[in-house]
Order: sequence, then structure tokens, then C-alpha cells
Amino acid sequence: MLNFTPLARPLFARYGAATARIATPADTERVQRGVLAWLLRQGRGTEFGRSHRFDALAGERDFAAAVPLTEYEAIRPLVMRMVAGERDVLWPGRCRRFAQSSGTSGGKSKYIPVTDASLPRNHYRGGIETVAAYLPHVSHSRLFGGKSLILGGSFATELADVPQGVHVGDLSASLIDRINPAVNLFRVPSKDIALMADWSRKLPALAEAAMREDVTNISGVPSWFMTVLRTIMDMAGASTIHEVWPNLEVFFHGGIAFGPYRSQYEAICDTSKMHFMETYNASEGFFAVQDDPDVHAMRLLLDAGIFYEFIPINRLGEPDAATLTAWQVEPGRTYALVITSCNGLWRYIIGDTVRVVSTSPL
Repeated sequence: MLNFTPLARPLFARYGAATARIATPADTERVQRGVLAWLLRQGRGTEFGRSHRFDALAGERDFAAAVPLTEYEAIRPLVMRMVAGERDVLWPGRCRRFAQSSGTSGGKSKYIPVTDASLPRNHYRGGIETVAAYLPHVSHSRLFGGKSLILGGSFATELADVPQGVHVGDLSASLIDRINPAVNLFRVPSKDIALMADWSRKLPALAEAAMREDVTNISGVPSWFMTVLRTIMDMAGASTIHEVWPNLEVFFHGGIAFGPYRSQYEAICDTSKMHFMETYNASEGFFAVQDDPDVHAMRLLLDAGIFYEFIPINRLGEPDAATLTAWQVEPGRTYALVITSCNGLWRYIIGDTVRVVSTSPL
């Protein structure tokens, strides 16, 4: 396969340069104010926007005063109406995709809207930013000289009576299903295999398809991917994954902490060839990417369709807890993350905490 990496570098460099310009709290404020203004314009015609008078809000202070902090159970009825086909509830138009996420304290799964706006502005944008962050650090990369092995889920769901044309399941299934067809030239396995629900059939089919390709990069959750790699090594009779894929150079990982798995990956890799890049990617959104392989911290994506707020950890749980904006947080402090996003989540407490390492950049 031809190595298209030299042609791709300038395209990804443009994204990297734009991200690099958001370098100070003043830049963060300018960009985030613009994101919030856009979100409020988009949401003002929805049921949620009308009930909270989005048309009368002039900035983050008005927004915080008008819209309470929200957890999933408060919006579950609205989301289920969206699943049933109602339009203009939390986001304009009809949403036909929902990411089934881990259960709440009540034991029920969450269904996160995946809107036509959130796919390009956030989820796919996060993937682009990940590659844009990686390439400047590896001058000899041939990332686009082979295939990407992207580990995805399926549209299996606990819900009954899902309307025709509505897809509920893993976020990764929607991302693979809606991906630009041109990307399929650089990825493995085929969509039919990638979206299989039965892992007892999917795993051997995926391994069989992938082991015959020149895979240069892999993307997924570390725990699941270790099972896949060991299966491929067993089928190939190999003791390291680089015996199967000599040109494998990077693992883009996320979903869980990588620390407990690093030694396992290093044991099956040629560490002189391999890089590891972390992403902060959830069903609710793609939030941050590691922009230096040698620095564990991740850079927040500030212009990707999400307005961020932060609750000081000592105030978490207070009904009237004041939030800080992205340009008000302080290094060394830990916060609970709150998002307002183009998937229709408004001042939504996602349940994660983050520690701010730097504000220039954030």
C-alpha cells in the first residue's frame, strides 16, 4: 500500500495549528464564549430551550442562572421521547442515534443522544485532533501507509420496540456506521465484522481479517484490545504483535486508565517502535487528547462543540454549587466536569473528575 502520510501531514497540521492558538486563558475565554453562544442559538427553538428562555440569555452567567445543573435521571424522560421519534426536544430536529452507556445509580442504562451535529463537530473532530497531536512527534511515521484496526461495538441494546431507523448501542458502532467511506480504505475490519454483536463470532472473524493486513495503528479500550491482540498472536503463532504487524507504531487508547495495562502491552510489543497516545473520549463527548507522548496530561478540546464548566471537588453534591468556566480554573485543583454539548446535554454532570495541570494551554 502506498504511504499517504506525507500527503496527510499538511492537512492534519492545520488542525494542530488551530488548536495551538488556544494557548492562554484569554484564548480559552474567547473560544468558549463563542461555543456557548452557538449552542444557545441552536437550542433556542427546542422544547428545552424555550422552557429555559435561551433567547433571552446573554452569556455564561445568565446561562448558569437559568439552567440548573443536571444529572441523567432528570433528563431521562426527555431522552426517551427522542428515542421514540419526537423532534426538537433537547436538540433541533430528530435524533436517530443513541449511545447506550453504563448504568446510573438506579441500575438503568443511559442513552446519550448522538446528533448529526455532534458526529462531525465533536466525535470525528476528536479523532482528527488525536492524529494531529501525534504526527508532529514522529517524523518517520507511516501511519497512512497501512491500515487502522479500530475496535468497535455493536447496536445491541436492552431497549425493546426501538423505532425503525433509530440506532441504539455502543457509540463506536455509530462512529463506524457513519464514517466517511474514504476512511474505509485505511481501516480494518469490514463494517459487517466490526458491527457484529456476538463476540464469540466477532473475535475470530476480526482476528482473521486483521492479521492479514499491514496494520500501522490501533484504537480502542486497553482491556478489550489486549484480548484481541492475544487472539491474533495465538492464531499467527507469534510471541509479539510486531511479528504480525512489523509496521505497527501507535496505540490510541481511552475509556479506562492505561497505567495498569502498560506493562502488558510493552511485553508483547517492540517498544522501540511503539507509541501510546491517550484520549479522553466518552459516550457524552470527545473531550481531550494527549498532545505529547512523554507528558501524561491531555489537552482539552475547546472548540469542538462543547462548553465546559467545573465544580470544585469540595462543593460537589451541593444543590447550589457554583461552577467555574474553563478560563477560571486553577492548576493543581481537582474539579467535577460539567458539559453543555451539541448532543443536547445542557449543564450535564457527567460523573468524572479531572485535575487541572496547566491553564496555558488547558
